[in-house]
Amino acid sequence: MVRALSLALFVAVVAAPLAVSPALSPVMAETMSFESATAILAESCGKDIDANCAGVNLDAPRLKECLYRNQDSVSQQCRADSVRAFDAIGKRVAARGAVGKLCEREKKKICADAQGKAGETIACLLKAPPRGLSVGCSQALTQAGYR
Repeated sequence: MVRALSLALFVAVVAAPLAVSPALSPVMAETMSFESATAILAESCGKDIDANCAGVNLDAPRLKECLYRNQDSVSQQCRADSVRAFDAIGKRVAARGAVGKLCEREKKKICADAQGKAGETIACLLKAPPRGLSVGCSQALTQAGYR
Protein backbone atom coordinates (compact mmCIF):
# COMPACT_ATOMS: atom_id res chain seq x y z
CA MET A 1 0.00 0.00 0.00
CA VAL A 2 2.72 2.41 -1.08
CA ARG A 3 -0.01 4.64 -2.50
CA ALA A 4 -1.63 5.04 0.96
CA LEU A 5 1.70 6.16 2.42
CA SER A 6 2.13 8.59 -0.47
CA LEU A 7 -1.39 9.83 0.16
CA ALA A 8 -0.50 10.59 3.78
CA LEU A 9 2.60 12.44 2.64
CA PHE A 10 0.66 14.59 0.16
CA VAL A 11 -1.51 15.95 2.94
CA ALA A 12 1.45 16.60 5.23
CA VAL A 13 3.58 18.22 2.55
CA VAL A 14 1.14 19.77 0.09
CA ALA A 15 -2.25 20.40 1.70
CA ALA A 16 -0.98 21.84 4.99
CA PRO A 17 0.87 24.82 3.53
CA LEU A 18 -1.79 25.76 0.95
CA ALA A 19 -2.73 29.40 1.27
CA VAL A 20 -6.38 30.30 1.62
CA SER A 21 -7.71 33.76 2.24
CA PRO A 22 -8.57 34.42 5.91
CA ALA A 23 -11.53 36.40 4.62
CA LEU A 24 -13.27 33.07 4.04
CA SER A 25 -13.16 32.57 7.81
CA PRO A 26 -14.78 29.17 8.33
CA VAL A 27 -13.46 29.21 11.87
CA MET A 28 -16.88 28.57 13.33
CA ALA A 29 -17.19 25.33 11.37
CA GLU A 30 -15.90 22.07 12.76
CA THR A 31 -12.66 21.03 11.15
CA MET A 32 -11.13 17.60 10.72
CA SER A 33 -7.42 16.89 11.09
CA PHE A 34 -5.34 16.40 7.97
CA GLU A 35 -4.57 12.90 9.24
CA SER A 36 -8.27 12.00 9.53
CA ALA A 37 -9.01 13.35 6.05
CA THR A 38 -6.10 11.35 4.65
CA ALA A 39 -7.30 8.21 6.44
CA ILE A 40 -10.74 8.63 4.85
CA LEU A 41 -9.18 9.00 1.39
CA ALA A 42 -6.87 6.02 1.91
CA GLU A 43 -9.66 3.79 3.22
CA SER A 44 -12.37 4.71 0.73
CA CYS A 45 -10.34 5.62 -2.33
CA GLY A 46 -7.06 3.70 -2.12
CA LYS A 47 -8.04 1.09 -4.73
CA ASP A 48 -9.70 3.71 -6.94
CA ILE A 49 -6.60 5.91 -6.82
CA ASP A 50 -4.36 2.93 -7.67
CA ALA A 51 -6.63 1.94 -10.57
CA ASN A 52 -7.43 5.37 -12.01
CA CYS A 53 -4.73 7.78 -10.97
CA ALA A 54 -1.49 5.87 -11.51
CA GLY A 55 1.26 8.30 -12.40
CA VAL A 56 -0.61 11.33 -11.08
CA ASN A 57 1.29 13.49 -8.60
CA LEU A 58 -0.50 13.17 -5.29
CA ASP A 59 -0.99 16.82 -4.55
CA ALA A 60 -4.49 17.80 -3.49
CA PRO A 61 -5.61 19.60 -6.68
CA ARG A 62 -4.35 16.91 -9.06
CA LEU A 63 -5.70 14.04 -6.99
CA LYS A 64 -9.07 15.74 -6.63
CA GLU A 65 -9.16 16.43 -10.38
CA CYS A 66 -8.20 12.83 -11.20
CA LEU A 67 -10.96 11.41 -9.00
CA TYR A 68 -13.46 13.84 -10.53
CA ARG A 69 -12.34 13.07 -14.08
CA ASN A 70 -12.72 9.33 -13.41
CA GLN A 71 -15.90 9.57 -11.36
CA ASP A 72 -17.70 7.09 -13.62
CA SER A 73 -15.24 4.36 -12.66
CA VAL A 74 -14.67 5.43 -9.04
CA SER A 75 -16.69 3.68 -6.35
CA GLN A 76 -19.68 5.48 -4.92
CA GLN A 77 -18.11 5.31 -1.44
CA CYS A 78 -14.97 7.02 -2.74
CA ARG A 79 -16.99 9.73 -4.50
CA ALA A 80 -18.89 10.53 -1.29
CA ASP A 81 -15.91 10.31 1.03
CA SER A 82 -13.51 12.22 -1.23
CA VAL A 83 -15.89 15.20 -1.29
CA ARG A 84 -16.02 15.08 2.52
CA ALA A 85 -12.24 14.69 2.88
CA PHE A 86 -11.30 17.46 0.45
CA ASP A 87 -13.89 19.74 2.05
CA ALA A 88 -12.36 19.01 5.47
CA ILE A 89 -8.85 19.74 4.18
CA GLY A 90 -10.05 23.06 2.74
CA LYS A 91 -11.73 24.04 6.01
CA ARG A 92 -8.63 23.20 8.06
CA VAL A 93 -6.40 25.17 5.70
CA ALA A 94 -8.79 28.15 5.82
CA ALA A 95 -8.96 27.95 9.62
CA ARG A 96 -5.17 28.07 9.80
CA GLY A 97 -5.18 31.11 7.54
CA ALA A 98 -7.75 32.81 9.80
CA VAL A 99 -5.63 32.52 12.96
CA GLY A 100 -3.43 35.47 11.98
CA LYS A 101 -6.37 37.81 11.55
CA LEU A 102 -8.46 36.62 14.49
CA CYS A 103 -5.50 36.67 16.89
CA GLU A 104 -4.06 40.01 15.72
CA ARG A 105 -4.63 41.79 19.06
CA GLU A 106 -3.15 38.92 21.05
CA LYS A 107 -0.12 38.71 18.78
CA LYS A 108 0.65 42.38 19.41
CA LYS A 109 -0.18 42.42 23.11
CA ILE A 110 0.96 39.02 24.39
CA CYS A 111 3.45 37.84 21.77
CA ALA A 112 5.17 41.03 20.65
CA ASP A 113 8.62 39.38 20.90
CA ALA A 114 7.56 36.64 18.49
CA GLN A 115 6.21 38.99 15.78
CA GLY A 116 7.25 37.95 12.29
CA LYS A 117 8.11 34.41 13.38
CA ALA A 118 5.02 32.34 12.57
CA GLY A 119 5.97 29.19 14.48
CA GLU A 120 7.03 31.15 17.54
CA THR A 121 3.89 33.28 17.43
CA ILE A 122 1.64 30.21 17.44
CA ALA A 123 3.68 28.66 20.27
CA CYS A 124 3.37 31.90 22.23
CA LEU A 125 -0.40 32.06 21.70
CA LEU A 126 -0.74 28.45 22.85
CA LYS A 127 1.18 29.22 26.06
CA ALA A 128 -0.92 32.30 26.81
CA PRO A 129 -3.41 32.04 29.67
CA PRO A 130 -6.91 31.32 28.29
CA ARG A 131 -8.25 34.54 29.82
CA GLY A 132 -5.70 36.49 27.79
CA LEU A 133 -7.18 35.30 24.50
CA SER A 134 -10.36 36.53 22.86
CA VAL A 135 -13.05 33.96 22.16
CA GLY A 136 -12.44 34.33 18.42
CA CYS A 137 -8.70 33.77 18.76
CA SER A 138 -9.19 30.79 21.04
CA GLN A 139 -11.70 29.22 18.63
CA ALA A 140 -9.41 29.91 15.67
CA LEU A 141 -6.50 28.10 17.35
CA THR A 142 -8.74 25.12 18.10
CA GLN A 143 -10.31 24.94 14.63
CA ALA A 144 -6.89 25.23 13.02
CA GLY A 145 -5.82 22.12 14.94
CA TYR A 146 -3.12 23.80 16.97
CA ARG A 147 -4.64 22.46 20.17
